[in-house]
Amino acid sequence: MPPAAPSPEDSPRIRVAVCHRDPLLRLGVSAALREDTRFLVGHCVASPVTLADAVAAAASAQVTVADYETATALATAHWGRAGMPRILVVTPRETESDVQSALAVGILGYVPTDCRAEDIVQGALALGRGQRHLSEIARQRIAERLSYPTLTQREAQVLELVATGWSNKMIGNRLGVVEGTVKTHVKAILEKLCVRSRTEAAHVAIRRGLVSRQTPSGLQPASAAVRRANGDVRANA
Repeated sequence: MPPAAPSPEDSPRIRVAVCHRDPLLRLGVSAALREDTRFLVGHCVASPVTLADAVAAAASAQVTVADYETATALATAHWGRAGMPRILVVTPRETESDVQSALAVGILGYVPTDCRAEDIVQGALALGRGQRHLSEIARQRIAERLSYPTLTQREAQVLELVATGWSNKMIGNRLGVVEGTVKTHVKAILEKLCVRSRTEAAHVAIRRGLVSRQTPSGLQPASAAVRRANGDVRANA
């Protein structure tokens, strides 16, 4: 008779390190994994989590569970080098840009902070086997990314300013192009985002993470810029 297949209890346990900045999440993740005999939770790095802490913890683990900032910093530090850690991100950040940026630096797992404990267990198991694990929302974001044409660099710049509330004339002055060129870019942006108005474009861009929710560096909100142009805002105001 062939030998019996080894039971899960006989299989080597997956070594896991937890490096999450949220103390409650860190404790919850650690507790969920420790309850499962398939895992051996070693390092559980306390806040504040530094890159040096994460690198040290990941060095002795097969899977590292981390927040978004720690995970991307850790992955970037190992990019292109041997011994790339298998990282499972647990984060509230769910925009298309966030997910894509994480995967681009080599992160294998991505789940939201409001997921079930079982989702984290399944993610850690998948990464322990060398597989990828993405939550449903992360998969949706990647599908969205693939379903839309890519914006050019100039279109992305224009979209950032459109979302800030700038007019075509103001955008043209900022970028050093004529207003007609800006109109052409805006038309292309609306077509690529499948929307009809600048307002819709701004909402879609923010939801997908294509633009910042804050005023771009070096720019002022459109209303303030208009007042300054009209001389209604004093220099020392």
